[in-house]
Amino acid sequence: MKAADTKAIVGMVADWAVDREDVRAMALVGSWARGNPHQGSDIDLLLLSDLAIEYRLHREWLTEIFREGAVFRILSTEDAGYGVVWSRHITLTPAGKAELAFARCSWAETTPVEPGTRSVVRDAFEIIFDKDGRLARLVDAVRQDLR
Repeated sequence: MKAADTKAIVGMVADWAVDREDVRAMALVGSWARGNPHQGSDIDLLLLSDLAIEYRLHREWLTEIFREGAVFRILSTEDAGYGVVWSRHITLTPAGKAELAFARCSWAETTPVEPGTRSVVRDAFEIIFDKDGRLARLVDAVRQDLR
């Protein structure tokens, strides 16, 4: 996937998410955040919402992001669970894959930072928006752990 496509997809998700009162933060993680994606890399986005489970139960939010007439359209989706985080893997046309992972806001707790959370932040973590400063505090806490 090209960098311009990645930027467009991240922008579409961010435009949708930032307007939702329940979505408090969003970050880019994984290979695109590290700056070393390969041809088949998906776009990994983490969204914090205390209504995270509602997004798993319903699908209309997908059509709000990838609405009719959008450059990217959904070909298929598949869900996966990672402990307290769940994600929807989305295959898009004309090209691209995205993984939208949802977690409750408590995922970003800093007292203490959970090992799985710490691993994600240490690996690659780029804050897209952070309405309450939770992700910024989390990044600071993980950096303190490294000292």
